[in-house]
Amino acid sequence: MRTNHVLLLLLTLSFLISCNSNNFEEHQIGDNLIDETSEVVLIDTLTIKSSTVILDSLVTSRFKKAILGSYKDEFLGDVKTEYYGVLDYSDGFSKPTKEVDNVTVKVPIEFDSLVFMAYPNREYFGDTLQVQRLLINRLTEDIELPDNEYSFYSHSKFDYAETPLLDSQFFLMPVKQSQYDDVIDSHGKVNEGTNGVIDYYGKYYGDGIYIKMNSEEAVSLGKKIVELVNTESDTVTQVKQWQKFIKGIVIRPGDNNTVMWQAPIDENKLRLRLYYHETDYSDAGKQKYHDFPIVSTDNEQKRLSFTNYSSDRSTTPQQLDRLIEQENELNSYQTDNLTFIQGGIGLYTKINIPYIENLKTLGLTGGILSAELQIYPKDDSYDDELFPLPKNNLILYNTKEDNKFRSVLPGPNNAPLSFAFVRNPQNKDESYYLADLTSYVNNVLVNGDDYDDAILIGFQREAVGDTYDRLIIEDEPNSDFRIKLKVTYVIQR
Repeated sequence: MRTNHVLLLLLTLSFLISCNSNNFEEHQIGDNLIDETSEVVLIDTLTIKSSTVILDSLVTSRFKKAILGSYKDEFLGDVKTEYYGVLDYSDGFSKPTKEVDNVTVKVPIEFDSLVFMAYPNREYFGDTLQVQRLLINRLTEDIELPDNEYSFYSHSKFDYAETPLLDSQFFLMPVKQSQYDDVIDSHGKVNEGTNGVIDYYGKYYGDGIYIKMNSEEAVSLGKKIVELVNTESDTVTQVKQWQKFIKGIVIRPGDNNTVMWQAPIDENKLRLRLYYHETDYSDAGKQKYHDFPIVSTDNEQKRLSFTNYSSDRSTTPQQLDRLIEQENELNSYQTDNLTFIQGGIGLYTKINIPYIENLKTLGLTGGILSAELQIYPKDDSYDDELFPLPKNNLILYNTKEDNKFRSVLPGPNNAPLSFAFVRNPQNKDESYYLADLTSYVNNVLVNGDDYDDAILIGFQREAVGDTYDRLIIEDEPNSDFRIKLKVTYVIQR
């Protein structure tokens, strides 16, 4: 089979060489560089084998945003996240004090309500017009890193209480709800035309997500925290005691959610807020609050908040549930001549160019002017609103038969080589991604190539757990929109 491929390639190249002199004159750079005995050949018929692989594990615990929700994808199945978060106690929650007749007195407080608050950023994936379900459960298991591990992975999870603290529906409005104002968030509203701030009770004017937690479990938790404050317990003033008391929470989507979204953490923009009022003296009855923000690390800088990703691929037309281990792969001819890239889940496209060394047979001497790799998104697989093309760079990695990462392919200034998106404004279906493989191809021709050498294409390995972007790649062998390597080669006779 390989011999047949070689013969076919040589016949194709012979045809190209025999008729290229007139067609490629415009590529000649100058008589001082390419003399009259030189010919320039453009080749885009090199055999490329493509497949899809899945990572065994990917880190999801060192990032500055929570990825929440779920979406249904006709190509990639049902994708959802569970976000496990550690609640900070904001330097402790102490009993308030007042100065009365030059004496400091401590004032008891009473519980009012517990509220979930979030300010999503503007990024989302899926249909925001549908109502979304949000659940929060209290963890029953300590979030602890395994021995000799420093991060959590997409498959990590911990036990949580069966009955949720919150089970509510809401509409996600990523742009409006992302707007944050310190004054409004702290329950002040500036009078128009004045510098005064209005105090009010029981109403919220902010644009973020604001959901009151009315469940028996949430009310019980809020009352218990207030009781601990009133008794001046170490639980609410010492971090280790606090972490024993509330091990964390998990934020989950409903089964029929249609959108995945992001919320910054470590900026006090994803939190539980406990409302209370003092019972005596001048502030009696006035609504006050204490925030418990979700943070990415604890006081010892351990990365304890993380995203768990799951994907049900059993209903996908290409039967992507066959992807189980990283060392296995699905060739594109097994998946309707498509390959896949997906963040969070860890799908990568793998390409192999088995006969690249045959470029040496083009002439007595020669060299590569350029080698450009082109990949085309499947034309009906993306949508600017619901499922946009990736915003993150697609990086190229060396790999071998085992599909392990070897190294990044170097680009300009030794930065990781990545794809550029070439947009066709007249016909978006003809837009494509382009990567310069000139250095890679020249290196193969100089140093030789093992048959199992290949390239993995996907999101940056260190950040693939921080994105839900995805790309469906066309590789129909007889189509103009297949994966192709376009090599411009100078031959000197």
